[in-house]
Amino acid sequence: MIRFAKKEEIEKIKALWDVCFPEEPDFSEYFFENIFKYKNTLIYEEKGEILSMAQMLPCEIKNIGKATYIYGACTAPQHRNKGYMKRVLEKSFAVDIRRGNTASVLIPANKELFGFYEKLGYETAFYIGEGIYTYNGDPGMCYEADYKDIPKFMNLYTGDMARGRSYWKMYIDMYKALGGKIFIRKDAYAFVSDKVDEIMYSSDEGKNKLLNFICDHLKKNTVKVTEKGNIPFGMMKTYSGSNDEKLYMNMMLN
Repeated sequence: MIRFAKKEEIEKIKALWDVCFPEEPDFSEYFFENIFKYKNTLIYEEKGEILSMAQMLPCEIKNIGKATYIYGACTAPQHRNKGYMKRVLEKSFAVDIRRGNTASVLIPANKELFGFYEKLGYETAFYIGEGIYTYNGDPGMCYEADYKDIPKFMNLYTGDMARGRSYWKMYIDMYKALGGKIFIRKDAYAFVSDKVDEIMYSSDEGKNKLLNFICDHLKKNTVKVTEKGNIPFGMMKTYSGSNDEKLYMNMMLN
């Protein structure tokens, strides 16, 4: 049976999550305490056992419309390669269409999964850039961001996923809770863990000065940076028409 989760199933859901995503226990705890919702959790259940599941998180793509972000898609190791995830995703498509959504998007956990999702109608649509920045000695004036800076985030952000005030508030809260930092200046911002998870800027000078500031903060001469680019990253299945553009999606709890 494929259906949305019930409150009394939380321990089974957490158990499957922990088996499939053991790498970041601190983030998992934060996710279930602050972000998780039963109404977004689509499960495949047999005889009281949850064998497979996926989060159907609402999102919006600029110039495309309302969509679902498939997140935390997983199947119990002993039940993989039985078609359960395929059935969960096909059910999510039916839910999307009934709700009037225009697309389903996701970020494959590894390169091999791109082929699996292609068979279900997904196409590579989102791209990122990754590189190493080397400190050049001029940190400039930067400071740690807070809620008051949300208008600046919204002005500097040029990605293709719509981000409202609630999105920015959630990410500020999450980064601070998990030990990350968000740095900003008038022409650039960056979300920083042990690397730069996202940087947006309106001038190259602002980008470089902010990255120098981050190198100082991390006490490193180089830092790994994620930004816009040409590396395949996310996929999209549209329910009408197709997309031919290279889009940017990041900071989706990935």
